[in-house]
Amino acid sequence: RKFVRHDVGRLAHALRSRGYLSATLILDAKGKLAAPPSIIAQGVPVEEDRADFLKECGEAAGKAASSGERNEDKLRESIRLAVRRVATSWTGKKPIVDVLLIRQG
Repeated sequence: RKFVRHDVGRLAHALRSRGYLSATLILDAKGKLAAPPSIIAQGVPVEEDRADFLKECGEAAGKAASSGERNEDKLRESIRLAVRRVATSWTGKKPIVDVLLIRQG
């Protein structure tokens, strides 16, 4: 039980200190973006420039998704790192980043 509480505490601390980003991308049957990426940010210190920050994160996610990578895990990791690089350049912090890929067709 101590181990589980420790992990939860560590995750909570990371969320408070670094923030959280979620990137959702919808890909068509050919692996192309079917819609603009959706980015959600929680606890990332960009309040005044939030719209520009989210736009830049979405652009980075879209560019990474357009790489042609066929391996789902590698594609997800490429998108995660692209979004995280934007966040790090804006804030100096490395937020937790989750990527959700939705495939149509």
